[in-house]
Amino acid sequence: MNRISLREPLASSSLRQLRDVWLALRDGRQMPSRNDFDPIKIPGLLPQIALTDVFYEPLRFRYRLIGTAITAMSGRDATGRWLDEELYGDKTEKLLWTFRSCVERCEPVAVRQHALFPDRDWAMVEVLLMPMGETDDSINVILSSVVPLKGEADRPMPDTSYLLDWRLGEVDDMHHSS
Repeated sequence: MNRISLREPLASSSLRQLRDVWLALRDGRQMPSRNDFDPIKIPGLLPQIALTDVFYEPLRFRYRLIGTAITAMSGRDATGRWLDEELYGDKTEKLLWTFRSCVERCEPVAVRQHALFPDRDWAMVEVLLMPMGETDDSINVILSSVVPLKGEADRPMPDTSYLLDWRLGEVDDMHHSS
């Protein structure tokens, strides 16, 4: 997959809102811990978030929780499943790249691309992954969100992913989610 870095913000206001929640939870640290995050405090965003456990040696990822909007968009509930086991077919490495990048950088990763769900690559999505860990150098959970892209945002060609600048962009309406 071609990855093109853009100095462009997330188009989705709900992703920017989730990013701002994550930033507030950091409280001066590199990242918040899983215990800092209370999903009940963001009920409007719950359907589109996922929590993914991070395991080391070897580096692997397993879905702990998947929101109903992601389940509907993907056509399945992958809660409890390993990301590298038959969930994404030939798109597995493309998906794992974003999770590995989040762990290696110890910071959020934001992309705009065609959905990596099998038989759903017609859908354009924005994805935001944000690390959580007990210490600043050890991630044990990734908080993520996948939302369909709406509006006039620049759309990448098939087999291309735009790396977005997750730091840019304001939340224009804290109660609106897109």
